[in-house]
This record gives sequence, structure tokens and C-alpha cells, in this order.
Amino acid sequence: MTSSSGISIAVTEFSRPVEADSFQHGTSEKTFKAIKDECEALKQRFGIEALKHLSAKLEISRSGSGGRMKITVHGRLDAVITQNCVITLDPFDTAIKSEFQTTFDARDFEELGDIDVDLQVDDQPEPIIEGIIDLGELISQSLALEIDLYPRKPGAESVLNTQIKSNNSDKSDDIIAEHPFAALQKLKIEPKV
Repeated sequence: MTSSSGISIAVTEFSRPVEADSFQHGTSEKTFKAIKDECEALKQRFGIEALKHLSAKLEISRSGSGGRMKITVHGRLDAVITQNCVITLDPFDTAIKSEFQTTFDARDFEELGDIDVDLQVDDQPEPIIEGIIDLGELISQSLALEIDLYPRKPGAESVLNTQIKSNNSDKSDDIIAEHPFAALQKLKIEPKV
């Protein structure tokens, strides 16, 4: 994809590039929904079994213009994903509903040189690159932050606890014998007197 200034822009799985200047001063709203092919591509990117639904309602506020333009995006994300449980390996669905906020800043951060980063501030502003903001990529990144890396199906804890209790009562001697250092126990050396 090419911007109005002729600069090539990377297209992501759920790309919704918008020229920053197209936002009016004040607040506007936009709603985005991923189509089937986009959900499939994002599923691959995030390493999940399925992305059944992804949509977001964005409230966009603009202040300033030119090199002093700032755009704040407050979003409400709605998604349904399928993941495999790390305990049972069964697939299960998870509904994700979350809110996020990001500020974009038109200042040229490279020309500013060293910038002081305040770690107490939630997020530093994102740069507006070549006058374009990719709202779809912002939504995708926000979803990625909400995905549980070690998903557990509801009720999986009780299955795990039952298996542990069963194994401990039936095979406690076998479990002890199978630990990594069991072979070393056979090599006991008598202490020198």
C-alpha cells in the first residue's frame, strides 16, 4: 500500500490505515470488524486454534495539527478465540472484552534525539509514521495483549488435581523411582571413616 505522499506502507493481517489529517479536531467514532480471511491470518500470527470474531469500537480524539498533532484512541475490543487447554489439551472458546487507549504523536522522535522515558507513565506515545495510523494493527496488538499464553479450560484444575491424587496414591513408589536423580541413589557411596 502507498500513502498519499508516495511512501510504501506495510500491510498487516488486519490493516485499517487512516491518514491522521483526516480526523477532525474533537472526537469521532469508528467501528471495525475483521472478515473471515483476516481472522484466519490473525489466528496464524497469534498461534491460536481459531479467531471466531474480532471487532472494536474506537473513540478518536485529535488535538493540534502538523508536527504538534496528537491523536488519542480509546477502544473497546470484542473477540472470541479458541485455544487448547494446557492441562487437558482440549480446545475451548474464550470471550475477550477489554478496553485500551493509545496516543499517537506527530513529532519526529528521531530529530528530538534522546528522550527521557518516564516508566511511571502507562504508555509512551506512538509515532505517526508518514501521516498514517493503522487502526487495525492497533486493534490486533491490543488483542494480542489479552490472549492467555497458558490457557486453562474451565474445570481443568479439578481434572489435574484428581489425576495427581490418583497417581500419588497408586504409584507413589514408582513416581519416586522415576525422578531424574533416581539412578544416583543406587550409587550410594559409603562414607570413609
